Amino acid sequence: MTSESTTPTRQDAKPKPRAHGAKRVVTRSHAMWYHFCQGVLYLGMKLYFRIKYINSRNVPKSGPTLLVSNHQSFLDPPAIGCGYFRMTNFLARKTLFKFKPFGKLIDSVDAIPLETEGLGFAGIKETLRRLKNNEAVLIFPEGSRCYDGELAPFTAGYASIAAKSNATIVPVAIAGAFEAYPRTRAFPSPFKKRVKVEYGAPILPSEYAGKSDEEVNNLVVSRIKEMYERIRPH
Repeated sequence: MTSESTTPTRQDAKPKPRAHGAKRVVTRSHAMWYHFCQGVLYLGMKLYFRIKYINSRNVPKSGPTLLVSNHQSFLDPPAIGCGYFRMTNFLARKTLFKFKPFGKLIDSVDAIPLETEGLGFAGIKETLRRLKNNEAVLIFPEGSRCYDGELAPFTAGYASIAAKSNATIVPVAIAGAFEAYPRTRAFPSPFKKRVKVEYGAPILPSEYAGKSDEEVNNLVVSRIKEMYERIRPH
């Protein structure tokens, strides 16, 4: 998701096509639309899921930032992205863009389409491009929503993306979203459990330089597990 004009219009709601190698630019109207959606979703999260944010200040206000989180529910991207003011890019399965109303909505806030089959090179390349443009990106290395509320194994490929873009990694843990909206349910259950999101201390490029992808992943996962055990419903 990403900002220059004062009146939101269809034309400038998305960045204009750019020449190969041109720097990505985000219009002011785009930023206004993003933060409007963010405000509406934040209110909904507070009212229906009593969401609580912990250590939001750990998310850098600028510079390439890769937020890495466990994945419990469809609620996760908005729940995590509403906890701080900075605009954030989200990866979304390409199939989600096929349902026109929802597809247009997530496209309007710059979601990155990701192929669910194969290696998804296009999505990875775009993620890297946005990080190199000093943007923030949220990813879920478990690959899909969990089935039981527990953490599943993380794929470590994001560590290479972080290293190539010199990005700060922010571990994130979300809990309660599984109870509120598990993958087995067609609609969420408001008020069931309080959703909590904790943002871990940022891991700077200097801290993971020279480490293998697996070593970086082990560090990130250990921090997410620690936070998750602290905030999960008991």
